[in-house]
Amino acid sequence: MSKNNGLKQLEQSQEARAENLKKWRESRLHEIELPSGLVMTIRDVDIASVFIEGNIPNTLIDLIGSDEFQGLNEEEAGKKMLGEHKNDFNTLIRQLIIASFVEPKIGDVADDDHILYSELSFEDKMHVFNFLNRDVQAVRSFRDESAKPSETAQPG
Repeated sequence: MSKNNGLKQLEQSQEARAENLKKWRESRLHEIELPSGLVMTIRDVDIASVFIEGNIPNTLIDLIGSDEFQGLNEEEAGKKMLGEHKNDFNTLIRQLIIASFVEPKIGDVADDDHILYSELSFEDKMHVFNFLNRDVQAVRSFRDESAKPSETAQPG
């Protein structure tokens, strides 16, 4: 193999890796419209990653991971979070939003490229939270459906 051929293969390999990384990043991006009407781009993030990287209280992580909490429906879970764990839940949502917002980003000053966390309504924050947890909600819905008694076929 000639030196030029080896160099060309190396360049192609580097380009392929760069393209693979670009596709992977793009696959994690989603354009969503918030209830307030703001259209934005967010990236997929998960609670475990935010917990490791952020400042999420252990009591909240313990609650979310508990069998009792996992057995609650969405409304019951929301009430639990907004009751005794309101401040911890706000910390979690804030960290999730900071980690997930791509366009616009959360900033300390509102400008053409940044939005303040405080500018988002509670409804917008919950919309983002529910979108980021859509896989968990799908599993919870499946579990709720499987817990219902099924109708047995009557002999005919």
